[in-house]
Amino acid sequence: MAKRIIFVTCFVAAAVLVFLGCATTGGTKVPKTALHVNCAAAGPYTDNAGNVWLADQQFEEGKEWGAVDGMTVDRGDLGITGTNSPKVYQTERYSMSAYKFIVPNSRYTVRLHFAETFSGITGEGQRVFSVTINGNVVLKDLDVYKEGGGSNKPVVKEFKGVAVTGKELVIGFVSNIQNPEVNGIEILAE
Repeated sequence: MAKRIIFVTCFVAAAVLVFLGCATTGGTKVPKTALHVNCAAAGPYTDNAGNVWLADQQFEEGKEWGAVDGMTVDRGDLGITGTNSPKVYQTERYSMSAYKFIVPNSRYTVRLHFAETFSGITGEGQRVFSVTINGNVVLKDLDVYKEGGGSNKPVVKEFKGVAVTGKELVIGFVSNIQNPEVNGIEILAE
């Protein structure tokens, strides 16, 4: 008999966590989490692959995830190319210190989505920041304009094998020049 994978969607503290299947731990099935956040977005968005990108939110007591401070902006249709999810890059959270996720202890792939969409940044070296995951520097002196080769170009950074042992996954942002910014975050259980 063929093994069946069950897809389940559940709501947890105003966040939608999509369970992609089940892993087995000591005979018990544990759901695998996939969380897609459209930073600064006011509503959810479904991309061409069927992934639901959640609207952004501030982290508060009782919430499973959210931004720790920062400002948001929706830049509208920018004509972003080179991605199947251009809407993710139309909104931006900037000047935040972190995003915090309360997740089961496991290993995760973290994908961070960036694009330099601020008209005040017109060249390399005008916005430079660093990114940490659970206190470890994963991106030092990131210049999104330089990495993307100009404005409105998507830059995706992926980190596999991120271990969570204290049920918290914290993505920190440290300003070097100008404010840090992020357009989308994905947390995928391995």
